[in-house]
Amino acid sequence: MTKASQAMPASERFQQLALRFTDPVQHDYEVIRDIFLADETIAARSRETGLDRATIAEKARRFLEHGMLGLVDRRPAARLGHHPYPAMVAGYILYLKQLYPPLHLREIARIVGRKFGCKTNHHTIQLFLRRHALLVQLPLPGTTFHQFDDAYRARWAVVRLYYEGWHQQSIAGYLQLSPKHVREILAAFQRDGFAGLEDRRTRPPTHPANQLTLPFLKDVLDVQREYPRAGRFRVRGLLPAPLGHEPPSERTVGRAMAINREHHGAPPAWATDRPDSSEPDGIVKEIPYVPTQRHRYWFIDFRYLVQLGEESEEGSETQEAHWTYSLCVIEGYSRSSRSDTRLLSRPLTPPRTGPTERARTACRRQWRSSLGTRARAGS
Repeated sequence: MTKASQAMPASERFQQLALRFTDPVQHDYEVIRDIFLADETIAARSRETGLDRATIAEKARRFLEHGMLGLVDRRPAARLGHHPYPAMVAGYILYLKQLYPPLHLREIARIVGRKFGCKTNHHTIQLFLRRHALLVQLPLPGTTFHQFDDAYRARWAVVRLYYEGWHQQSIAGYLQLSPKHVREILAAFQRDGFAGLEDRRTRPPTHPANQLTLPFLKDVLDVQREYPRAGRFRVRGLLPAPLGHEPPSERTVGRAMAINREHHGAPPAWATDRPDSSEPDGIVKEIPYVPTQRHRYWFIDFRYLVQLGEESEEGSETQEAHWTYSLCVIEGYSRSSRSDTRLLSRPLTPPRTGPTERARTACRRQWRSSLGTRARAGS
């Protein structure tokens, strides 16, 4: 010890010596070393080191009982920068947060508990992520639902993530599919097991694999050329019915008509003769009475459907054909028909310019009866 150090007070000597310490255990040993080797009192050592006497006495007692290991600070607060997770669990938590950043902390706790058996909570995970924050959040490459080559593997990925602890909303966001689709896949797996993940044929067993055959396209093409203004509904009714099979659906007929127009020279789709309202001379008149609330305006729809029989002359009398016509009341706001639609059949001859007087009389009579029936039902 030099003369300068001997002239320095003991408290300053300890402070200078503390600058050379590299470990907390070394510091605690130097605090209590003179007590055991130089028979110095705890009070004197407290004045030199600036520590409380109770603290020095506790360190001396632990040194006598456990040796140098007794000086190790076992308090959890002293492990700053450490975490209670094993290296594998800690790495997987950071991987999950980088794989899908919107993943909730409770989901991470559930996933870690199911995958590694590590019991934790969202508060501990929040502290861990706060200490180990990812400075640059780069998206990890992942396979979305529609990028799988096999549909079975795509559905199994949804089920696997769900049973690992992922929430349905997080699965939908990570795999980029709708939450409704996720719920349907999970419901099918819970109902049928792994068989629910297989591809299922939604068509009837007797339904052919392909209806757009060449003979069918030829039949549709013949009808299109004969009736160029017919739509798919009318074309379906004009097609010859196959023996022992149901006729193709309306949508199948529509696809066949589109193929014929594109490749087989079928007539183009018929455009309406109604003038375009955007043109200066093509003003389309709208309804003069625009209802703004329910049951404000009512309208009557009167139209001829089919003519039964033929006109014939027997002597001086003329036999008129029977026309079947419909009469229905329409509510103006919702444009929906009421339940009092009637089908009438009377010996009427419809003129080209408008209904006859007898048709008008029948309309008025039917209108009054329907209103009276509605008024009695309302009362």
